[in-house]
Amino acid sequence: MASRPIHVVIWLPSTFYSAVAATIAEMFDLVNTIRQSETLSLEFVSRHARAATSLGVRFEAKPQPSRPMDALILLAMPGLKIPDLLRSLEAETPHAAPLIAMARQRDAIIAAHCGASYFLASSGVIDRKRATISWWLKADALKRFPRVKWDPSRLLIRHGRIYTCGGGFSGLELARALITDLGFEREERIVRKLLVLPPSRRLQTPYEFPLDDIVPTPDPFRAGIAALSREHLQTLNLAFLAEHLRLSPRTLARRFAEELQTTPGQWIQDQRMAAAKGLLEGTKLTVSEICYRVGYQDVASFSRLFSRTMGLPPGEYRRQCQ
Repeated sequence: MASRPIHVVIWLPSTFYSAVAATIAEMFDLVNTIRQSETLSLEFVSRHARAATSLGVRFEAKPQPSRPMDALILLAMPGLKIPDLLRSLEAETPHAAPLIAMARQRDAIIAAHCGASYFLASSGVIDRKRATISWWLKADALKRFPRVKWDPSRLLIRHGRIYTCGGGFSGLELARALITDLGFEREERIVRKLLVLPPSRRLQTPYEFPLDDIVPTPDPFRAGIAALSREHLQTLNLAFLAEHLRLSPRTLARRFAEELQTTPGQWIQDQRMAAAKGLLEGTKLTVSEICYRVGYQDVASFSRLFSRTMGLPPGEYRRQCQ
């Protein structure tokens, strides 16, 4: 008697990226096409019979898995306005929890795409485990779930039978890893060629940029320090910030800890690294010129810091971005 297909469930929240959902499903279905048999079975599950994306694209879904699942993929909810997105994730968590519990009872693979890592963290599944999340949620994830060993620089992390990945189309890396780890390495290579997928990527850091550039923050404190960073990056330091914000250094440090979950020194470093990334991507300035422009005086130290922060040296970062 033939063994039953490996059953993969893709859970759809109240809204999601249609392109990611469809592409992951098509990658799994291509494995069946290549093998000329139903090796993998796939279904969408949602509390909405016709789950819809923010653009109105609809997916037929079932309220519960129709058969025991071997792998559960939790898709993310879109959104760049962080407070609104966090409220949506909080509201969706009780609906994801029963499926996560069901998958754990079956010792099924559990994979979270983008912000769906929030659901795993809320359920305690990734306590004391390495995990990643979409880069624009990393500050809030570090604050809300300190028991998780977050590594948001990584695009994909596997910890045993739990997978987490970064934002957007890092879902492709997730699907590729799952197909390979389920025993279809040969088919994964063919799927990659048929869909003309990009080479595997390891890091999210090359994709990060200040969200304030496209979604201005309504918070006066964040808006104030962002403006100072844009205008005075070369001379930025704790004393400068304290003076211009009319706060004592101690009060300033407390505000950074409470509102940004970081220190002023780390925040300044992050602003300089973000500016360096932008200059590497959008100008032909040399690494030395960029080093001085963002407020550093020693090129070797700057390059080491950039490599440690971004996971690759400035020259390689520029090459990959271009």
